[in-house]
Amino acid sequence: MPTTLLRARSLDELKAKAVALGPRAQLISAEPVKATGFRRLRGLRYEGLAVVPEIDDADLAAEPGARLTLPELGPASPQEDVGAILQELGAPVMIEDGPASAPLRTPGSLMVVAAPHDAALGPAMALAEAVGGELRTSGLLEAYNVPSLEGRREAAAARAEGAALGRPIVVAFGLGRRGWTATNAAGAERLRADQVWLVVDARHKHADTATWVAAVQTRLVVHALAVVGVAETSSPGTVERLGIPIGWTDQAPVWS
Repeated sequence: MPTTLLRARSLDELKAKAVALGPRAQLISAEPVKATGFRRLRGLRYEGLAVVPEIDDADLAAEPGARLTLPELGPASPQEDVGAILQELGAPVMIEDGPASAPLRTPGSLMVVAAPHDAALGPAMALAEAVGGELRTSGLLEAYNVPSLEGRREAAAARAEGAALGRPIVVAFGLGRRGWTATNAAGAERLRADQVWLVVDARHKHADTATWVAAVQTRLVVHALAVVGVAETSSPGTVERLGIPIGWTDQAPVWS
């Protein structure tokens, strides 16, 4: 079933967006997010995933005069329990425990690891090995003997395969040249990832890295960083100023 990433300023708005997708849509996760970059500009405070089952023509023909109606939504306070909201909507609760910078392990989930050129491949391989995931490539990146995928349909097929195998999907996404980051990130956005990691190089100037990350955030919600070059710079801590949790470095995984 296709999944949709929802972003909202409140839990009430997140619920409304899920319901607006249709009577069969189910909100399967909801969590507060750190207001950085694009989210801060838009005032976005919550993210959630909704599953939207595909509707066959036969289903529509069964009730030719039927009208779709939206259920009434009660007010949601900032303190309201997210799990209770999901249960109210009849959705399974699939919020994973653990730090925000830990990679997803849920079978069928899809995690994108993005970077310029081919820099995403090494960290994506390490993360896939850590979570027992299936590795794929996408965007402007290919690797020998690694299947590639493009677009929502192929991403959905990969999810289904991962769910059948009991494994998550990890996609190494090549964003190409830095000048085309925002344009190429639109391709990653179409994959509807459950989690997005960016690969940043600690050896680069902070201002250059911050500009690149901001360009990515115009299209993607970034959940964690994978940092390379930590041992080759005297100031590895500058990446912390980006305001995004660090989940992995080429020295060791941070979440373990």
